[in-house]
Amino acid sequence: MDFFDGEAGGRDEPAAGAGGGCTWATAVLLGIAAALAAAVAALFDLVRDLVP
Repeated sequence: MDFFDGEAGGRDEPAAGAGGGCTWATAVLLGIAAALAAAVAALFDLVRDLVP
């Protein structure tokens, strides 16, 4: 998977090279990390609301 592939319209230059690659595992890992960060933030919000 290449998020910056010139053929997919990911770059402004039509003659862009293939660019760097990103595996599906990396994309999934980043998604899990973002979801975990959101869950921790929500947990801290909940704890803040419970503490007087």
